[in-house]
Amino acid sequence: MNVLRNRLGFALRESGQALERLGCAWQGINSHAEEITRLQPVVNAGYKLPQVASTSWIAPSAQVSGDVKVGDNCSIWYNCAVRGDNHHVEIGHNTNLQDGVSVGSLSPSSSSTKIGSGVSVGHGAVLQGCTVEDNVLIGMNAVLQDGVRVASGAMVAAGAVLEPGAAVASGELWAGNPARKLRELKQEELDYLQSLPGRYQELAGQHQKILQHLNHRIEKITGVYDH
Repeated sequence: MNVLRNRLGFALRESGQALERLGCAWQGINSHAEEITRLQPVVNAGYKLPQVASTSWIAPSAQVSGDVKVGDNCSIWYNCAVRGDNHHVEIGHNTNLQDGVSVGSLSPSSSSTKIGSGVSVGHGAVLQGCTVEDNVLIGMNAVLQDGVRVASGAMVAAGAVLEPGAAVASGELWAGNPARKLRELKQEELDYLQSLPGRYQELAGQHQKILQHLNHRIEKITGVYDH
């Protein structure tokens, strides 16, 4: 009986939405073309609900789920996945996870993932069961596997694959697959990784304002506001 009611309710909702679009089209109103995302950036996993600081920004298409703690002034960009379903994930302050980053693991044999403060994680990188200390830059599409530890002030090059248990010391640059120490970081590189989080924090503020403007525009046209 519950299954039947569920399906009937779904059909009625979809029918109502279809009639709304048809009516708007006949009236020459284009508001039905304004799409409002149904995605929920922050969701619980079982009884575990993420703790996200009010000063941090999560893109609408990103998803943070389960046992996750996010500190102040962080930005989690479009299409990121931060999964605390099975293992705890902790992210410090002023850290940015760029587009398409994946953090956490669903594997029972994995462990918690910890990312420090002032960390920049490049587009498409994968971090699972590892520890990244403060003021670190992880390059685009890099992979950090279980047990990896990256010390403060280090850099992992784009596309590098750090095998389980690898340890990157402070001030080192690692690259390759499997990744190995390439050299010591130059002063200008250290300055760059220190400045990057501030740039992304500013950029996140701009994106947040743009999205708020779009939501208010939708509200004005249709009377619907996507919270």
